[in-house]
Amino acid sequence: MKIETYLGRGCSHESATRQVIDQALAEASITDAELVFISVDSPEDARAKRMLGSPTIRVNGIDVEYGDREPDETTTGCRYFNTPDGWKPVPHSGMIVRTINVARSREKKA
Repeated sequence: MKIETYLGRGCSHESATRQVIDQALAEASITDAELVFISVDSPEDARAKRMLGSPTIRVNGIDVEYGDREPDETTTGCRYFNTPDGWKPVPHSGMIVRTINVARSREKKA
């Protein structure tokens, strides 16, 4: 399982993002995920990488908030997630766990 995190340069949420990913991996009992952190430098780079804002987190290519229905807009700016606790700059661990479960399901079907 591969978890890619795209961060805009100077994003102040990298540490919190790493923490919530670690928490989600523990909740999902995943010990062997490949974690990749990718710096995005420009609007053109964000467009090429389909970065929806900083941070953008994908599990096996699936966005943790939008799933397969990603919007067309891309940006290197801050992203906010609609969490059970309101709008936050990092997703709730449950969002990541849900996406991990979707990715697991797809791996079994492949």
